[in-house]
Amino acid sequence: MTYEEMYDLILKTGEEDERIRAVTMEGSNVTPGAVHDKYSDFDVTFFVTDIRPFTTDKDYMKRFGDILIMQQPDDYYAEPYDYNGRKRFAYLTQYKDGNRIDLTFIDISNIKEQTEFHEPRTVLINKDNFPELCDIDSKEAFYIRKPGEFEFFNTVNEFRWISNYATKGLCRDEFFYARNAMEKLMMNMFMKMINWKVGIDNDFKVTTGSASKYLKNYLTEEEMTRFKAMFASGDYADMWNKLFLMYDYFEELSIYVADKLGFALDLDESRNVRAFMQQRKDSVK
Repeated sequence: MTYEEMYDLILKTGEEDERIRAVTMEGSNVTPGAVHDKYSDFDVTFFVTDIRPFTTDKDYMKRFGDILIMQQPDDYYAEPYDYNGRKRFAYLTQYKDGNRIDLTFIDISNIKEQTEFHEPRTVLINKDNFPELCDIDSKEAFYIRKPGEFEFFNTVNEFRWISNYATKGLCRDEFFYARNAMEKLMMNMFMKMINWKVGIDNDFKVTTGSASKYLKNYLTEEEMTRFKAMFASGDYADMWNKLFLMYDYFEELSIYVADKLGFALDLDESRNVRAFMQQRKDSVK
């Protein structure tokens, strides 16, 4: 099924089912400047008179095609969904033909909550003219947020602290422990810092998208090459090398952000931690 055919089917479903009182589209398809190609999802919301028939009908999404795999994030083993209640519910569905629909159901008894919705949205159907539903063209809700000094301090502190986990894992030959420290824990802090730099350079009026997927649009070719060079192979020597590359790049970024935002930054601590990391590396036989 083509994109246009799927779009028409979604509209037809919303128009013909009297239980569905409104349909909106969110996500990249309606976000200014977002990538829109054959891999783009349909992010759609159905506002319904009673959500319960839709949450209990596990075959509902078959009307849009042959399902490859489906996920129900609101019904998770750690937090099971109350099927007698009326809380929002989503089906994330990948179809065999390549289309994907992330379809959220919202009971109209909860429509007042939509006044707090600020992400880009297009109203496709509004049978009852709900005033809470309106088109939103601005992507301001996704803009990189300027940090406060305490958040900046915590980010720097966490990055330096976790670097000791990485060195310990490398010294002990604990492969995944070290990689988890580098590529998840430290990288989470690194991505905050490099996004703050992007925000500063663009007056905090841009977004790098989910998981910073548009980061390359805001870095120079040299910066992007340096960023990609931080990711290590499975070789321990390379992991040590990339750990220090990441550490030094993070320090440069933190100096830049601190200077531009007028934040304090303890560089003595940074140098001492780096020296401790080097000492551990040198101790490995």
